[in-house]
Amino acid sequence: MEIGTRVKAVKQLGGGFKQEVPADAEGFVVARRFGGDLEVAFTLPGLLGGTRTVNVPVEPSHVAPT
Repeated sequence: MEIGTRVKAVKQLGGGFKQEVPADAEGFVVARRFGGDLEVAFTLPGLLGGTRTVNVPVEPSHVAPT
């Protein structure tokens, strides 16, 4: 996938000590990492309302283009 591609998480990502991203969260690819992973900026609900954006490294198989 190219930088700027809009994607959706196909399953819940992260958890534990990693940023949690729910399934079906939408975002876009912001970088390709060494080893083939993608860095994706996901827009999530804010902690006190509104929204927030988090950058999360993901395997390409864990996201799908929208």
